[in-house]
Amino acid sequence: DVAVQFQGHHKTHRDALVATIQKLGGRPVAEKSLDEYAKALGAASLKSQADVLDLAARLELGATNAYLSVIPAMGDRELAKVAARLAADETMHFTVLTGALGRALPPGALSFGA
Repeated sequence: DVAVQFQGHHKTHRDALVATIQKLGGRPVAEKSLDEYAKALGAASLKSQADVLDLAARLELGATNAYLSVIPAMGDRELAKVAARLAADETMHFTVLTGALGRALPPGALSFGA
């Protein structure tokens, strides 16, 4: 149920990014096929639920840090706001997945986006 909920969040993220890019006069990159995504993520090597959760947690952490790293360079406040909201969602996803894996959260403050 949680994975399906996160999938819905990510579809909303995609739509928000597409709308923002288009509003700013840009053109979003083309969507890849499911096979291309699976190959890029090494899905064939996933053997257990823990493997899937670990991959998902790493991807969520990477997305969090990516969004946070670009915000300072953004001159458009609306674009920065979208990126910050996406980073917050990705952080939530990372936190849930970390808990599902039985791992501790990062011990210190300001642990994301560094």
